[in-house]
Amino acid sequence: MRGIIMCLAILLNIQVIGASSTRIWEVNRYGEFLSGKFENVALDHTGTLRVAPELSTLHETDQAVVWSLVQSADGTIYFGTGHQGAVFQVSADGEGKLLWNAPEIEVLALAAGSDGSLYAGTAPNGKVYHIAASGDAKEFFDPGEKYIWSLEFDPQGFLMVGTGDQGKIYRVSPEGAGELWLESGQRHVMSLALDLDGKVLAGTDREGILYRIEERNKAFALYDSDLPEISSIAVADDGAIYFSAMGGGMDRMLQAIPSLQQMPVQVSVGGAQSAVQVRAPQVASAVAYSSQATVVYGGERSALMRLSSGQAIEKIWSSNEEHILDLVVRDDPGGDILFATDSEGRIYQTSSQRQLSLVSQTDKPQMTALLRTVNGVLMGSAHSGALYRLALESTAQGTYQSTVHDTSGVSQWGRLSWRQAAQDGTRLEISTRSGNTSRPDTSWSSWSESLIDPDGSLIASPPARFLQWRSTLYGKAQLSAVKLTYLPQNSAPVVKSVNVVPEAAQSSDSSGASNASSSTSSYSITVSGSGSSSAPEATSGSSKIPSGPIRKLAVVWGAEDPDGDKLRAEVFFRELGGSSWISVKENLPGPKFSLESDTLADGRYEFKVRVDDGRVNSAERTLSAERVSSPVLVDQTPPQISKLPAGTGDELRFIAEDAVSEIRQAEYAVDAGEWYPLLADDGILDSRREEFTLQVNDLPEGQHLVVLRVRDSAGNAALAKSLHP
Repeated sequence: MRGIIMCLAILLNIQVIGASSTRIWEVNRYGEFLSGKFENVALDHTGTLRVAPELSTLHETDQAVVWSLVQSADGTIYFGTGHQGAVFQVSADGEGKLLWNAPEIEVLALAAGSDGSLYAGTAPNGKVYHIAASGDAKEFFDPGEKYIWSLEFDPQGFLMVGTGDQGKIYRVSPEGAGELWLESGQRHVMSLALDLDGKVLAGTDREGILYRIEERNKAFALYDSDLPEISSIAVADDGAIYFSAMGGGMDRMLQAIPSLQQMPVQVSVGGAQSAVQVRAPQVASAVAYSSQATVVYGGERSALMRLSSGQAIEKIWSSNEEHILDLVVRDDPGGDILFATDSEGRIYQTSSQRQLSLVSQTDKPQMTALLRTVNGVLMGSAHSGALYRLALESTAQGTYQSTVHDTSGVSQWGRLSWRQAAQDGTRLEISTRSGNTSRPDTSWSSWSESLIDPDGSLIASPPARFLQWRSTLYGKAQLSAVKLTYLPQNSAPVVKSVNVVPEAAQSSDSSGASNASSSTSSYSITVSGSGSSSAPEATSGSSKIPSGPIRKLAVVWGAEDPDGDKLRAEVFFRELGGSSWISVKENLPGPKFSLESDTLADGRYEFKVRVDDGRVNSAERTLSAERVSSPVLVDQTPPQISKLPAGTGDELRFIAEDAVSEIRQAEYAVDAGEWYPLLADDGILDSRREEFTLQVNDLPEGQHLVVLRVRDSAGNAALAKSLHP
């Protein structure tokens, strides 16, 4: 019923505006909502907006990026940062502090043992450190590798260490004795996890292979991705393995690590403070992580994959615009997956049925690390290294701003209607603003008062080219569709060309006329009484005389409307120099009109085409444009030939005259013989009156028949004869 009321409101609005070119802007799909701006608003897979889970800041730092997150058995949170390598601690009651400064500039991986011990993997000159609760740290394991990308305890309590750039995995005992466990043949071991059987899973970079490690020096490739990097792995309670595949992510990450220089820094190693030479950053920014990629992969940038217990692979989500930076399995019966991307710090949720929802758009540049806890999901950010919590419960309210809609011209606004689901004690507000710049600025109108009627409220924003709407949701309010109407300012059509050509010159497909020249022709059309016609080029020196049974003229025009409105045309004509136009035909759909050439008397004519958009606009909004053709010569009467008195000697003299066109050809024949060209007495055939003198003194004795034939520029022919002597 609500949908019927909304449709009726639109129809009523069209009647009020009184024009058939009313347009509708509607947002009611997931992808359409996704392009807007979210503030504490979530978007579920059905395309419905609702208040998002509360996002709160737990701890802010002066670091550039949070690389790693882990929670110990007592609930303490630890996160590792770059590019001034540090580990921070946030207690169960929310108190945060700096725990340890690393000798290296990046803390890429963290792991918490069952006994509460903390381990950190660093880069470059990658090492693993054991960090005590006091903040004292000692070197635990040095594999001699450049990067420690991932750490994971196996069921026996050994620490698995994924490294780069040789793609090796080490197994380290609780005492710090390590052995090479697997040479993957890849460049980096980016991610480690345990499956439900306690087997170690490893995601690699260069060929994007997901391995399951069976035993030392033996691994089984579960999946070989089309993308070069398996960046993160999560295992669900049902045994399904979720993992993200990326293209170019590793190159972005490596470039995020700044260039280094030697400088002394106070660090704590084994409980003693000492000044040592370490590599410290020249810059402290993670901007490079998102903006300085040197490797470009075609097609998809990232994909979320699911490997079931039967080793069936399914692609759950993919994008050619966003990278997945981390993922976790949500602690709920459905085992839904949360994953973070590098697009405005978005957090998505998806199920095995591919039902994708936007849980939160944090508007942080990037959310780089995720961790599931009993109180919600913790998230680490880049560009300003901080720790956030996405709670289980929704916040009190949220605001959504639509994209800016371009109506292509100043528009009059109609009504806005929306579809909502608001329970008792909740509410939803919608307001609008408008302006004439593509991005809202101080020249835009203020946000309007909240609209009242969801079935159709008049938009109060002033007429403008651009419009935006904003909705504030409270409590459990939901918004699933917004529709508004507007009437664009009408733009006048344009007539780009008008040409008059012989009908035979036209293709059977008249649509090509729209591609005519933007200027009218520079030549005239001539039509003869025999039905022939011509269109000699003005720049040509040719004296070719036209011929052919052309009995129709085609008036052809090219016209367009900036608004895309359907046009109608009216064709007029008048004699050249005349003051009044005579209408020949109106309401033509275009772009051609034909007429019989013999319906026009001899003379020079102009044709005019006027087009308007009255087919789709009311009378008061209809706009028109017109254009006049080049002059057209219609000549259907042949020249007149008269014999002149004989000149001196053996000469025959003639005069040829035409009422409207020039004499263009003269020739003679003797005794039904061949035709020979004859030149005018003044040396050139270029006027409507020409005199001719024919010498006959070299004819044989006896009487002869001499025939003169002349043609005008329209091709009309006239004959005259003379017996000599």
